[in-house]
Order: sequence, then structure tokens, then C-alpha cells
Amino acid sequence: MHGFAQLAKPFEIRYQNYVNGDITLIANQIVNRKEGNSSANIPYNITDRSAKLNDEWFMDYIDIDDDPTTFSSSSADLNLENVTSKKIKYAGLYWSATYKYEKGKQKKNKKFVASNKKRFNIDVIKIKLPGEKNYQEISGEILYDGHEKEGFSENAPYAVYADVTDKVAQLKNPNGTYTIANIKATLGTLSGGVSGGWTLVIVYEDKNLSGKQITSYDGFAGVTNKSTVIDFVGFETLPEGEVKAKILGSALEGDQNLKGDELFIKTKSSQNEVPIEEPLRDKNNFFNSSITINQANFNKRNPNSSNTLGYDAFLIPIKNNDNSVIANNTNEVSVRLKSTGDRYFMFFCALSVEGIDPSKPVEQETIVESKVELAEPIRESTVEKSKELKLTEVTTNQIKKSSSTEAKSKRVEPKQSDKVTIPNAKDGFYLIANVFRVHSNAVNFIQKLKKMGIEANYFINPKNNYRYVYVSSFSNWNEAKEHYNSDLNNTYFGDMWIMTIKNE
Repeated sequence: MHGFAQLAKPFEIRYQNYVNGDITLIANQIVNRKEGNSSANIPYNITDRSAKLNDEWFMDYIDIDDDPTTFSSSSADLNLENVTSKKIKYAGLYWSATYKYEKGKQKKNKKFVASNKKRFNIDVIKIKLPGEKNYQEISGEILYDGHEKEGFSENAPYAVYADVTDKVAQLKNPNGTYTIANIKATLGTLSGGVSGGWTLVIVYEDKNLSGKQITSYDGFAGVTNKSTVIDFVGFETLPEGEVKAKILGSALEGDQNLKGDELFIKTKSSQNEVPIEEPLRDKNNFFNSSITINQANFNKRNPNSSNTLGYDAFLIPIKNNDNSVIANNTNEVSVRLKSTGDRYFMFFCALSVEGIDPSKPVEQETIVESKVELAEPIRESTVEKSKELKLTEVTTNQIKKSSSTEAKSKRVEPKQSDKVTIPNAKDGFYLIANVFRVHSNAVNFIQKLKKMGIEANYFINPKNNYRYVYVSSFSNWNEAKEHYNSDLNNTYFGDMWIMTIKNE
């Protein structure tokens, strides 16, 4: 990783692993504005130009519980789909806030001063897990503390990290409400504003999902017009097909109405950087005091302010039409942070890329000799009617090229099947050679076919999430039938069937 300007702590890899599964996060703020006698627990939802900045409010702790041992608390819900098929592999908790002293005020001359100069430890907080009544105290690793540090002393931002994998993994059901308490922040008013919150990052395994290389970094950067760059390495995207990826992150002090903060992505082979944006995050105001997941406000939290007054967390699928941002066979991605207006403090960033397991290089002799889990090739009508494909173990040398006439499969006269809708696939007639539940097996099978000179590829059927490997496709039924009957011009002698794709 390399960077410039106020890079208080260089970003380093916190977690990296290849997993059949995915990554997600939940998050919430820990301080909020207090108006008159109202509680800071009331959500702040003004997001237009009339929204005030956090240094224009008297800020107070959110405290949603009735526990006398906590002075601050907020919660968020984890809701993993099909949770019984998932296994927690990693859970990392971050908390961050501006904390120069216990309490501050602004004098009539607009100068910010302390009304309580005390300052306490920032690395011990409490967590209440789903289904549990009591809090557990946890200690964290201080990533950075800006107290009395040059360039950061004005509002003294800090960030702390704790590995809570053991605590989350031991739960019978990780879904539910996570409550985080006793995170320290300045109360009242502070130069640059009071802000704070927490982010819980979850990596889970699910054998039904595709393989992904997941890498998370943490550090601390006061991002200005001099860029900070994080280089993601240690992965390899798929050799063929759509490259899917998502980016996650968390930062402090991204104000709603102060523009100029940006996030860019670039690969080694691409010429241009691409700004990351989504409907709720403008490319010129990316860090905007919001918590968003998959292009929507994350509302499963208490309180659920749409304007967090200075705390950002996000999970965004990267728009990669025609693999224009991240291409096939890519093994490096750079994320660049910059701000020309609103300075923000970044402390966590992660990337999930669907790709090949880097620890298991595919070699031809391994594929030919060993058995892999394949789905039994079946007709489309069976696929559509069955709830689950019947899996069998077959050796890939069953598809080995042969010039012998006796080796040819006896083809059954094909019939036109019902039309199936497959997003991002061209209309036509596809010669399907195999169907796979496991992503890595589909990739191995395709690589074997390519070594035989067959340009195979796959698509995912959204009705069952299986990978359909095809050896060729045609726009004309008679042409597809001709190649089916000729064993793909005497190049493929394994089982095949013709699937009709017709998108509206």
C-alpha cells in the first residue's frame, strides 16, 4: 500500500481468504444531534440542502438500552439469507469517533473550547450479541488516536479494531440484533464536528455460493486533495465470463452537504480510473453521512437515521458492464481516496472478487486423473421441474477427445425445449455439456475443455443458481441441431443437450 498526505497509519491487510461464500457488514452511529429536551435517540433524516453540519449541532450520545452500566449504545440487525447453510469465518468490529475531550462548547466569538477537559480510554467497549441479555466487555487494538497529534489534534479522531470471530461463530444463529455500547466521543460541540459509530464486518462460508477472494485492509488516513491509494492483490479473476466484485468501507466525518470527497477504482491494465457511485452516493460526494448496503439505506438499526451526521459505512457492487472496470485474468485493483472539499477519515476498506482459488492452481493431469463433483447432464425440462439437481461423481476423462467412431455418443434426436430467460446472455440455442452447483468445478471443467480446443463458457440460471457450461451457441435451431448430431464437428463426445434462451 502506498499513500500521501495525512496517512497517519498505513493500510495493511487485516483479513484475506478465498471462500465459497461472501462478505457483508452492519453498522450504526453512536452520537446524534440533540434538539432542546428531545433525545439523541430520535433519527435525523434531513438529507437536503437544509441539513445542518455536525459542528452546528449540540451532539449527544445515543443510548437505546435501559442498562445503567452503559452511557452510549446503538444497534443493528444482521439478516443472512438461508442462514442454516452459512458458517461464520471471520468477524471484525471497528469503532471510531472524534474525541478531543469529554465535552465542548462554542463561545460567542465562535471559538470552540472544552467545558470538560477529561479524556478516558477508547479501547474498551461492550457488545451484546443476538439472543443474549447481557453485554460482554471487549478490548481492541488502537489503529490510530489523533489526540495531540499534528494535523489531527483539532478534533482528535481515532479508530479501534477488535477480532470478534470467536464470539460470533459460537452463536447457534448469527442473525439478529447486535448492540454496541460505551464508545467514547466528545459531547456538545467541537471544531470540525462530533461524529462516531461502529462497523461489524462478517465473512461467511456457503458451499452453494461461488468462490471469492476477500481482502480487507485497515489503517487511518485523513483524506485531502493529496490522494491515498490502497492496492488490493492476491487474487485472480475468472478467465472467462462476467467478473463480479463488491467494495466495502467505513469512514468518519463525511458530511452530507460538504462535497468534493471521492472514491476511485482502477486496475493495472486499465487506462482510466472509474469513480465509485450509487444512487445514494454521488461520485462527487461519496462520503455523505450515510450507511448503505446494495444501493439502499441500511434501515435495520436503532436509531436508523438516514443522515448520521458524520459516520459512513457502505457495501457496493461494482458496476462492471462488459468487464470494463475489472477484466478477466486481473490480479490487482487499486482504490484511490481523494477529497477536494470535505476532509474525511478512512479506516477500513475491503474488496470481494469472484475468481479462482489462488492456492489451488489447475493442472491438466490433476483434472484428468482425479474425480470432481459434477452435476449429471440432464434435459432442460428435468431441470425446470426438479427442485434439486442430482449430483454424481464422474471422471473428467469421460470427455477426453477421441478419433474413434466407437467413442462417439449416441445422440438422441433433440427437441426444441421451452424458452428460458437468462439475464446478460444472448438469445440463441446453447449446447449444454454439464451443470454444476460448485463454482470451482465449473471453472475446472471449462479449463479442461479449452485444453481440448473447445471454447467453452458458462452462465448462471437464476431459477436454481446452477452454472450451465456450454460448448457452443447458435442463433439458428437447425445449425445447433447439426453441431449436436456431429459431436461438435467431431471434437466433443460427452453428453450434451440443447437449451433455448430467449430474453424479453
